[in-house]
Amino acid sequence: MGGSLSEGLRTVFAVVLSCLVIGFVFMQWSTVKESGNAALTDSNSTITQMDEAKYTQYDAAVVTGSEVVNVIKLHSNDKIYVGVNNGGGQINYIYSDATFATAGASLANARDKANTAYINPNSKFTGQVVRDATTSAIVGIVFTKS
Repeated sequence: MGGSLSEGLRTVFAVVLSCLVIGFVFMQWSTVKESGNAALTDSNSTITQMDEAKYTQYDAAVVTGSEVVNVIKLHSNDKIYVGVNNGGGQINYIYSDATFATAGASLANARDKANTAYINPNSKFTGQVVRDATTSAIVGIVFTKS
């Protein structure tokens, strides 16, 4: 009887010890998973900031008209509109608005001195990034003549 009692205690001890080890492993796995998710969120945020840097560099920046024309050329293949306000209303290039449904004004108009859309290369413009109200994605850059 003493042998079976000793064997039973060993079995109970082994089961309790196994449960403790399994519980510890699950607790550590949960902690590691939370840390991994936090790191993934941080890296996604960093990637978004780096991706948006090509647009946010113009936010509140004062640039010349020639730089505005270069921005339009540079981002002509992007899904974004570039608005220019010369004081007589805003003219959008690349796309006509944030819906991206129709093409914006021609860049040739911005170079034609006789056109109302003419962008004087020596004029100063202040940039502003435009974000979608729902998604906070950048949808446009507006340059207003200073």
